[in-house]
Amino acid sequence: MDFTANSSPRNAALPIRAVLHAGLILLALMACGPAAAQSAAWTTHPALQDRWSIQIGVYTPNVSTTAHLNGAGGRIGTEVDFEDDLGYADRKNMPAALASVRLGARWRIEAEYLSLRRENTHSLSRTINWGDNSYTLGTTVNSEFNSDIFRLSGGYSFVRDAQKEFGFTFGLHTTDFKMSIAASGIGSDTGDVLAPLPTIGAYGAYALTPKWLVSGRVDVFSLSYDVYDGSLTNATIGVDYRFFRNFGLGAAYRYIDYDLRVSKSSFNGGINYRFSGPLVYAVSSF
Repeated sequence: MDFTANSSPRNAALPIRAVLHAGLILLALMACGPAAAQSAAWTTHPALQDRWSIQIGVYTPNVSTTAHLNGAGGRIGTEVDFEDDLGYADRKNMPAALASVRLGARWRIEAEYLSLRRENTHSLSRTINWGDNSYTLGTTVNSEFNSDIFRLSGGYSFVRDAQKEFGFTFGLHTTDFKMSIAASGIGSDTGDVLAPLPTIGAYGAYALTPKWLVSGRVDVFSLSYDVYDGSLTNATIGVDYRFFRNFGLGAAYRYIDYDLRVSKSSFNGGINYRFSGPLVYAVSSF
């Protein structure tokens, strides 16, 4: 794999452009559907009554990543700061997609996808033990850190009327982590783990007017089970404005924090992964 830093920004932008182009086409088709013909003088915010909803956007968080990968025979890996030790940028653009469907008056299902892919070439300022390899001070290393986040949840709204909605949620927050460090003459070692973390949480929305909506949610996990030990916090608060009955734009602040320890053959180590920052999106519902 080519880890050259010069090609990284362009390559990283490709999935974002692809997601945005496909999403905007889909949103345009939804907005031009039968419901778009309704009068602009609607009296209830569409998010509080429509069955289907989809958001497509770009998340630009500040990222903090530390991880260690243990080796064979009880060899303990160094806690590596990917931003400080490996020269990763603190901020990164990520494509984001969210879809939901209502099942009757109270129940709903929601699915979300976030993807962060980073790689870099950097000269080490200290010695690092990663897996079965040691990379000494001054060694030029190629590194990679990728994460694909999938969230699927069910929710029940115990309050829902023409102006507000509040409920609780339960679901699965699954993240596919892949991280590696390699150097010429030394070798490479990769940690790869799929971490399915069950979560519980709450959500709410309040319509300031039929066009303005404030919404938020929080999901948490703290548990030791099987080969996993750790915690997760996922929180969002945002506001959106409907230009048309079936289309609007929004902005939110998103915070996600992992603290995870895993004991598997494909990954024996730990990850502390935090990112927070603004999310801008287009939303359509019907």
